[in-house]
Amino acid sequence: MASQETRFEDSVVERLRGFLYRCLPDDGYTTLGITNGIERIFGHPVHDILGNRNLNYAELIHPDDVAAANAAAARGLETKTDWDIDYRLRHANGQYSWVHETGGGVWEDSGKLLYFEGAVTDVNSLYCRMQKRTDELAVVASKAVDVLEQLRYLKLLALNAGIEAARAGQAGSGFAVLAQEMRQLASKSEIIAKGISAA
Repeated sequence: MASQETRFEDSVVERLRGFLYRCLPDDGYTTLGITNGIERIFGHPVHDILGNRNLNYAELIHPDDVAAANAAAARGLETKTDWDIDYRLRHANGQYSWVHETGGGVWEDSGKLLYFEGAVTDVNSLYCRMQKRTDELAVVASKAVDVLEQLRYLKLLALNAGIEAARAGQAGSGFAVLAQEMRQLASKSEIIAKGISAA
């Protein structure tokens, strides 16, 4: 039964788009264990990272993300809760990918911190889709601003048309109705466009 459970766990770990880790809470975060997803997905050989032989995992984190990642981990350790961190991890080819880490500390009954452990998942494709969607929404928002300007101009035209219709008296009564409808349409459209712009 134990061998079947081991095979099950190994099979699930092999399917992860990421890896599991355990490291010491020392200055270099010395790696005690790491699954082969670090090599399969990110190209870093496991034997290079174990014991920090040739690679220090912390040095693979994008320099701009180190402070935020450390702060999140520190908060988790202070409250003895798991941390959830997003940061960029360097591939063996030098490129960076966004990953999500869920980790935490493991303590002795006495309260001594033994090590950190957790799971790191490659979420770069999700980030790329989110960025694409954000860019698309930015385009929509910029178009909404253009629409607002056009609607303000339309309202001004409708106001001028109403004034001219009033000057024309009975002969301009039909045009006055049209000018009023133009103003109402412009006002309603402006409210909708502002809503889109603010979203």
